[in-house]
Amino acid sequence: MNPNPLSTSGLKKKALPALISHLELELRGLIQSARAAHLAATHEESRAEDKHDTFAIEASYLAAGQAARVSELRATLLELKQHLETGTNRNRIEVGSLVTLSSGGRTTLSLLANHGGGTRIQLEGIPLSLVSPLSPLGENLIGLKTGDEFEIEAKSGISVFRVVDFQ
Repeated sequence: MNPNPLSTSGLKKKALPALISHLELELRGLIQSARAAHLAATHEESRAEDKHDTFAIEASYLAAGQAARVSELRATLLELKQHLETGTNRNRIEVGSLVTLSSGGRTTLSLLANHGGGTRIQLEGIPLSLVSPLSPLGENLIGLKTGDEFEIEAKSGISVFRVVDFQ
């Protein structure tokens, strides 16, 4: 039994499916919205009645943005499903690592992933977010190990983080 109550042991096996489920649900809703926006942009009743009627143009921009988000979500899901199968290095934090962080008395979980940065869910009452290695947090995490500390400067001041555990 692991004496550290904040250990990621076993949490990664719960985190990846929870994130995948959350993103698949989001993807289904987004696909429906993208289809509706596409239909609105291409429907014959959407034809401009005069030069000031921009409904079809706006709907096409919306459809294009939603299509890009669908593509991004699919890439994120593919990456997370690959992490389910392959695992990660146990010596240092890398892409695919689930990291338990402590900062200012708060505990958070961060899964380092190339896609989907900013996605957030709750896992067993603890905030879990996907973090890109290109973000300030992700960039600092790469290569660290349990017990390491680092600082991130933000508008609100400097935050000190400690790696409690990772898997």
